[in-house]
This record gives sequence, structure tokens and C-alpha cells, in this order.
Amino acid sequence: MPEQPYHHGDLKAQLIEQGLKLLDAEGYQKFSLRKVAALCGVSQTAPYRHFKNKDDLIGAITGHALDTFAQRLEDAVALHPDDTKAQLQEMGVAYIRFFAENPETLRLLFLTDIRIRKRFYQDERIKKRHNSYGILYTVVAGYIETHPGKRHTQEELTLASWGLVHGIATLIASGELPNDEPTLALAENIVRGLM
Repeated sequence: MPEQPYHHGDLKAQLIEQGLKLLDAEGYQKFSLRKVAALCGVSQTAPYRHFKNKDDLIGAITGHALDTFAQRLEDAVALHPDDTKAQLQEMGVAYIRFFAENPETLRLLFLTDIRIRKRFYQDERIKKRHNSYGILYTVVAGYIETHPGKRHTQEELTLASWGLVHGIATLIASGELPNDEPTLALAENIVRGLM
């Protein structure tokens, strides 16, 4: 393939976007900066202006995925600043819809070979950004505080909520359930009814 100058958008963002797709399709061992450059239509050396090596790019991909996911959850919570039950429900719906729209992100964050995940999650920058569980935990704490008399602990309700939405999202991302609007509407009804 002849080298082409890069004329569109932000190359770093494009490398992250195309890198996620390549990582999802080929896995860590076959992943390379050269292949990502080809997908972006740039020279083989262009990615090195932004990333030292493939692990540096994969770290950026992971960090971007975590940031984007956490932002979606924060946006869902912000829709109902004074209603913790609605916050919990919106987070559940946002969780499922985010991963239905981005199944490769779910596979990267949760289904990638555990040795590879540990390697990148140990990076302090990435650990600090991995706050999606913290967002859920905080919303559940608020829900318990505003709904006294509930019989479940914060840990029980957090795990039950996470398990429900993560299970549905994984079934959709893996193809066990269709990734279509009727399935998403059914999932939303379940989340709103059970959370």
C-alpha cells in the first residue's frame, strides 16, 4: 500500500479508534503499530509521533475506553440530580446501551485475556480513570440513604445491579441476544422494573 499523507481529523484519536477495532479483531499478539497505521492510511512511522510502541497505544486505547464509559454513566446520573432511584435506573440503561453500541469496548475491558488486562490495569493512570464501579457504588449509597428500610446492604445492591446490567450487556455484545432496538427496549424495561 503506498504511503498517504494524513489529511483528515486528529491522527492520535484515529489511531486509538482503529487500534481498538484491530485489537478486538486480532488480539494482542497480532496487534502492531504498522497494522494500525495501514488502517488509518498513514505511513508506518506516523504512529510513533504519538506512541512509543504498541503497549503505549493499547494503554491509550484502554484509558480512552474507560473515560468514555465513565462519562456515559456520569451523564446518566446527571439526568436526575435529586432522584437516586432514577439515577440507578438511568445508569443501568446507559450501561447496556453503551456496550451495545460499543461491543468491542466491552470485550476489551472485560473479556480480554486476564493476563493482558492485568498488564494495562496496573498502569496508575488507567487505575485512576477506572471509576465506573465507584460511580455505581456512590449512587447505590445515595439510594440506600434516601430509601431507608431496604433490607439489602450497599455491597449486595451494588453487586446485584452491576450483575444485572453487565449480564445483559455481555449477552448482547457476544451475539447471544440480538443487538437491536426491541432487545434494548426489553432490557430497559427489565432494568427500570428491577432496579
